[in-house]
Amino acid sequence: MSDQQPEVWDRHQLRNKINNITMNAELVKLQIQQAIPEDQVIASIERMLTECKDCASYLNEHIDG
Repeated sequence: MSDQQPEVWDRHQLRNKINNITMNAELVKLQIQQAIPEDQVIASIERMLTECKDCASYLNEHIDG
């Protein structure tokens, strides 16, 4: 058994993750409407995916585990 305790997020941290996803989704929508270069749009999508993966990992460890 590991000596390390899994990180427990508080409500503030969870809200930050969800707000980051929402903000980046809105940003992608604007970037597409304004014909922003594809690499910038992809960077925004990558940030959303990272936040989603972080949330999924947290839930897998603390809710499903």
